[in-house]
Amino acid sequence: MPEPESQRIFYLDNLRALAMLLGVYLHGALAYAEPSRSVWLATNPEGSVFVDVSIWFIHLFRMSLFFLLAGYFAQLVWERKGLKKFLLGRFLRIVVPFLLFYPVVLIAITIVIVFAMAYVTEPEGLMSLVAAEGKKPVEERNSPQIGTMHLWFLYYLFMFLVVSVSGSLAWRRFRPHPSDPKIALSWSESPSGSWAMASLLIAPLLLIPATWEAGSPMPATESFIPEWWPFAFYGLFYLAGAWLFRRERWLDAWQVHAWWITIASAVMFYFYYTSLPPMKVELLENGKVELIGSQHLLSAVLTAYLSVWLTLLSILAGRHLLSARNSLLSFVSDSAYWVYLLHLPMVLFWQTFLIPLPWSMWIKLAVVLLGTTIPCLVTYVVFVRYTPLGWLLHGKRGFP
Repeated sequence: MPEPESQRIFYLDNLRALAMLLGVYLHGALAYAEPSRSVWLATNPEGSVFVDVSIWFIHLFRMSLFFLLAGYFAQLVWERKGLKKFLLGRFLRIVVPFLLFYPVVLIAITIVIVFAMAYVTEPEGLMSLVAAEGKKPVEERNSPQIGTMHLWFLYYLFMFLVVSVSGSLAWRRFRPHPSDPKIALSWSESPSGSWAMASLLIAPLLLIPATWEAGSPMPATESFIPEWWPFAFYGLFYLAGAWLFRRERWLDAWQVHAWWITIASAVMFYFYYTSLPPMKVELLENGKVELIGSQHLLSAVLTAYLSVWLTLLSILAGRHLLSARNSLLSFVSDSAYWVYLLHLPMVLFWQTFLIPLPWSMWIKLAVVLLGTTIPCLVTYVVFVRYTPLGWLLHGKRGFP
């Protein structure tokens, strides 16, 4: 059944839409970020430090926000529809799309890479490593390692879902004193100012082991072999989102501290960005491409605090500015899943195609963003929105 309009949480829908658009920008802008463009496949000859600052700022909270929203909506759907319908719905909207679209995206990106190797005569950065590998004799080449690509989000989201549901059911089954949960959790539903302050200072500490292990900047975890640190980082954001459901009073308590969090985050981001190591990639013997980052304690601490605080500020800003229904953002939110699945091969194609052209990088960036977003939205309307594929991805009204 479509979700009643009065029950929709518009600011979270709108945040999801904006986060998806930020994802298109981040991937599209990587080719034009100086000096980080060298870690991206399509390396444009010209880059901008301003673009570089923007992508690493977005990178600190965008995926954390996605996982937090996923946890919140998962808890909402579980409560409204029951466990069986919830599990069936999550299987249809996470596992089935992954299985359907993984080969399509893999083939599309492979075609773009083959095109890039033939089209770009003077490759730079990561593309130069791939080109050098292709010039070796066949028997000396390393077999490329195939990962989950940008679909790692769905891959880990399903694992977080399994772990959280299993843990929740086990807790309900074996908790020693099954008292009224409303009484047990009353303290957390009506937080005091001291609890709100303490949570802002203590909660990020839980993420430091993961940020230390991942390094800075945090890489995409694309391997099919699960790593522990995404569970200790993104998994905690997913659980935080589930915990936040029906505890929105915490947002009121945190709102009081929004200004000093904003100022502190700005100062911390300055030190975070200036401490980033030179961006470079290496092609390992097993064919895996590895981003070489830093593992300093300061970077790990800054990453942990900035991820938590910027994600929280996004929620607070969205609640304040985006609470009303917005037809355009509602449409973008409904299309977000489709855009997420489809956008990366398009981004890589446009970036590669534009490399030899003597245009300003700002014009190229605009072409990449428009050339990706417009076809994604048009194909969504024509082939997805009112078809069984759309019902699979987001239901008949928009997916929670």
